[in-house]
Amino acid sequence: MKVIVVGGGAAGMSAASRVRKLVPQAEIKVFEESSYVSYAPCGIPYYIENLVNDINSLVTYTPEFFKNERNIDVHIKTKVLKVDLSAKQLTTVSEEGEKIEDFDYLILSTGAVPFVPDRKWLEVNHVYALRHLEDGDALKNDLKNLNNIAVIGGGYVGVEMAEALSKIGKNVTIFEMRRVMPNLDPEYSQIIKQEMQKRSIKVFEGFTVKAIENTGEKVRIIGDSEQPIFDAAVLGLGVRPNVELAKSIGLKLGETGAIWVDETMRTSNEYVYAAGDNIEVNDLVIKGRKRYAPFAPEANKEGYVAGSNVGNQNVRFPGSAGSAITKFYDLEIGVVGITEEEAKRYGIETFPVKIKHNARASYYPPQEEVYMKIVFDKKRKVPLGAQVIGKNVWGRLAYISLAIENNITVDRMFFSGVPYAPPFAPVWDSLIIASRIFYERV
Repeated sequence: MKVIVVGGGAAGMSAASRVRKLVPQAEIKVFEESSYVSYAPCGIPYYIENLVNDINSLVTYTPEFFKNERNIDVHIKTKVLKVDLSAKQLTTVSEEGEKIEDFDYLILSTGAVPFVPDRKWLEVNHVYALRHLEDGDALKNDLKNLNNIAVIGGGYVGVEMAEALSKIGKNVTIFEMRRVMPNLDPEYSQIIKQEMQKRSIKVFEGFTVKAIENTGEKVRIIGDSEQPIFDAAVLGLGVRPNVELAKSIGLKLGETGAIWVDETMRTSNEYVYAAGDNIEVNDLVIKGRKRYAPFAPEANKEGYVAGSNVGNQNVRFPGSAGSAITKFYDLEIGVVGITEEEAKRYGIETFPVKIKHNARASYYPPQEEVYMKIVFDKKRKVPLGAQVIGKNVWGRLAYISLAIENNITVDRMFFSGVPYAPPFAPVWDSLIIASRIFYERV
């Protein structure tokens, strides 16, 4: 059996490794267009701020490791140009020229691409969209002699890059067409905005960038009225699934615009699987809906599932609730599931609970807070989504995520064994208080 994987990121290498374990005699090739495989692009902001000193620290395994230890033939700096499904062949191009490869099974893990409203923006000097590790290297080298940096977009990437740039002494300005972290409720978004302003970061909300152009060696950001000028701009407008290859070979795309797959990661063609940031999966909150969840944990598991099923197993990926976490300086930001507004659009009667509570026992220093909102389904008595901001967020977000994904009811949440010790949580944790409020009032 010959298996070809297109894309050497988390999903691709997880899939290739799984096939190797299950089918020792298989011939496995991976084609990756960048210089790295098994890399962590989510670590680029920490490389920019010098928390990570070597870009190679963001690489889990090298191509040589996969070749020598797992007998997986990895080809970097190699792009797949086209695929002929009827002939089960694909064409690649590299420094060595074009080659034709045969396959029995194809696994697409082409990932996501940064969203750029106008591709001309990328032709402007000192403008960066971060996808590959090479992009992080290029930005870091450029920043050495630049001071005033614009960050376009106030989502996850924008927030993380604003912190990174601020920590290395740059003057940072964020432009966001809605509000900072627009997937949060306005009052929680404002907490983040205020924290940014405390760190001397300028925040322009409700600012739509119409164009970006060079003025000499500077970068001009053109909006409706203002036209501020910076030394460089970093684009953090989110990502879109990289589906160009899938579209060219006629694979079915789903309702989110990503590649449609079933729970085994099989596409609309029985010999082609897909995994990672280029696919959509079942939404574990709204039954029957699909979700685009471009997150590393999902990608690794989807790759595992795709490789398992190519290896003749029967493994299924149930879906995602979209659990995600980031931070800005000391402020931790966690989100999972759907908002109250989304629930209303689906005709769900909700009971939202908002809490501002101690992150640990009130007498245990330092005295820090956690802000939490949990949206409950009033009829089914289960959580649908949550926003958690403050300190000690990760564990609370993990708890709520598990509750959402498994339809754990409010009474079970209230009586669950959330651990207690003064350094970690108050005896009545915010999680228990939220479920208690619902338990007593509904």
